[in-house]
Amino acid sequence: MRRIRFSRTPAFDFEALRGLWTAAYDGGEFGEVAAAMARVRRGDFESWYREWSAMAGTVAARGHAYGEPVSRGTSLLRAANYLRQAEFFLDPADPRRAETAAAGRDLFDAGLAGIGVDASRVHIPYDGARLEALLLRPADPDDARTVMVVQGGFDSTLEELYFMFGAAAVRRGHWVLMFTGPGQGAALREHGLPFTADWERPTRAVIDWLSGVVEPRLLVGVGISFGGHLVARAAASEPRYDGIVLYDYFPGMLTAFLHNVPRPVRGAFQRMPWWMRRAVPLYGRFDAQARWGVGNALWTFGAGTLPGLIDAMRPFDDRAWAGDITADALVLLAEREHFYDPALGRDFAARLTGARSVRVHTFTEADGGHRHCQNGALQQAHEVIFDWVHGLARAEPAPSAFP
Repeated sequence: MRRIRFSRTPAFDFEALRGLWTAAYDGGEFGEVAAAMARVRRGDFESWYREWSAMAGTVAARGHAYGEPVSRGTSLLRAANYLRQAEFFLDPADPRRAETAAAGRDLFDAGLAGIGVDASRVHIPYDGARLEALLLRPADPDDARTVMVVQGGFDSTLEELYFMFGAAAVRRGHWVLMFTGPGQGAALREHGLPFTADWERPTRAVIDWLSGVVEPRLLVGVGISFGGHLVARAAASEPRYDGIVLYDYFPGMLTAFLHNVPRPVRGAFQRMPWWMRRAVPLYGRFDAQARWGVGNALWTFGAGTLPGLIDAMRPFDDRAWAGDITADALVLLAEREHFYDPALGRDFAARLTGARSVRVHTFTEADGGHRHCQNGALQQAHEVIFDWVHGLARAEPAPSAFP
């Protein structure tokens, strides 16, 4: 399959497409993405930040000048997403990262107000900290039957979850609660909480809070990217989920890291001898994806060293609990998945022995949905997901998720 390439740096190319991926829900515009990427220098993180920030500033200025609210709103939403792009490759210690994220959040909220989305930012108590969430109400909230609890993974933001999933769910008449847990969003940036393998704990706090807001007829958990692993882990201990969507399935993070390590040195990577600790940063100088991935993992898993990172990732393993999941499960896979071997997803589905039902859907290169999380084929992914959810809702009514 031939396609447009935005950069000769694979990580930049994938992330540029990710910026465009959200165009269906006002998160990007082809010409703006192409114009920004035309000025990004190969492998240069500073260039990436500069050009995406500049494009965000241009689009935001245009949006603020509009008097018509929808035009203002759509422009500000794109600008917000371009700021998310801008901060993506910044070092976690760079002060511009927090500043850029805050500016993007303000633009995003103003954008939603402009287009008339009924949304509320909420903060859910958890372990002495707060989990930030965004509650979206459908046009007819009293008639809504399905509530979807949505979470991202290794690098997504609360605002991006709206473009990736929330907007599509509300359009179809569903309630949506999107949240960021430990290792993500405010829990990481403001409270310093790293990822926890016991994802049922933040999930329980979120669903408990939700019980005071709406009583669903059907409660569906949606995990995007590494969130697919996390929502599955939560569902193994949280019986209130009627269904789960693994968009896409994701193995343990250590397994994903090893997939991109040459086979002869995978054992050494897990042991992290002195020479490997030196080799990894050296390799990162030539591979932008590896450089960013290791840096982001150290931050989000709360590790200070490479050996500490390996130890922090080990508990994220699906072998012990897959059979405990009782919810209906939709497992999405990408034919050309580059973070791990997609055969692992089929193996995981086969181990869902306690699930009421399991459906596996593989997006193919022939149909254009073959990249991780169907990057570049968002509508196609949504059609599969929501048709499956519709089928669950039409089935025999499930008992209330909140007895």
